[in-house]
Amino acid sequence: MPDLRDIPAHIRAAFTPQMRRVVEHQLDRVASQSAGHGAEASAHDAGAGGIATTIAAARAEYRDERAFWNVGGPTMHSTSNLAIRTAGADVPVRIHRPSADETLPAIVYLHGGGFMLGDLDTHDRIARVLAATSGAAVVAVDYTLAPEAAFPQALHECAGVIAHLATRGETYGVDGRGLAVAGDSAGAMLSLGAALLLRDEPSRLTEVPDDAGRAFASLKAMLLYYGAFGLADSASARLYGGFWDGMAAADLGIIDQVFFTAPEDRSSPYVDHLSADLASPLPPAYVIGADLDPLRDDSVALGARLEALGHDVSWRVVPGVLHSFLHFGRMLDEAGEVLAGGAMFARSRIFS
Repeated sequence: MPDLRDIPAHIRAAFTPQMRRVVEHQLDRVASQSAGHGAEASAHDAGAGGIATTIAAARAEYRDERAFWNVGGPTMHSTSNLAIRTAGADVPVRIHRPSADETLPAIVYLHGGGFMLGDLDTHDRIARVLAATSGAAVVAVDYTLAPEAAFPQALHECAGVIAHLATRGETYGVDGRGLAVAGDSAGAMLSLGAALLLRDEPSRLTEVPDDAGRAFASLKAMLLYYGAFGLADSASARLYGGFWDGMAAADLGIIDQVFFTAPEDRSSPYVDHLSADLASPLPPAYVIGADLDPLRDDSVALGARLEALGHDVSWRVVPGVLHSFLHFGRMLDEAGEVLAGGAMFARSRIFS
């Protein structure tokens, strides 16, 4: 059974006091359930039932673990669950409205979980915090996961939902002229990928209105939390990641087995964002990296690149925290700080 002493000393020494308490809580939970490694860390340990069975078990564990972190948080004026037809699928969405206003601008939230885990419930507190702080509606998207669907299905669903809201938002009490897209981890990759797709190739989308091309103009902000943006290797990838955060090399490798299934997927500009055309117009970006995260240098590279190109961008790395730290708002002040920072960044740009 792993404990805190099994985490490399250079990582333990860098934890903030609150991050250390979060990790201790997570490890105590694992020990109490005799579950070995956590849900994300166990995803690569294929059992007799094959990878699909392993992922199904990991999803259940992920939901159970995230339930603790979703307790509390802001109360919404209203919450509705519905589906939007796009990309050949009825995509479930959850709309949080923080006020009684008939029409609100909206933040479209794309959850993380390595493209294999996560749903509307696992990231619900994050969505509610963004709604309460920004004053905007938050539309959380339950895109199709892998292995049920590989790239680019999830990307097309997310971009399609944005396009639908941009052109038909009044149906949902959403001002389609003022949208932001936000996401953590895999959701951050999908967020920037969706913006690039809507800018460059909106015609690739199916079951969206004919005027879907205007969706890019409706995107006024991107909130990108600790995503992967295209680095094939980096110092942070070599220094960090393990059983303590579900970001070991073996965990990340499974993504290439079930989500990026074709050799050319990783070179797509909607995945390898750092090689995409970043000089052309893009929505203002709020980019947050986690200090002790294998993906930290992706955020650094993206933020620095956008800044050098003259884009409206606010970016930084949060010291002493791990990947997925947004979830830990019950115990970690930094989670609330960067969610509030992103919410206000979006608010200043989507409210006319």
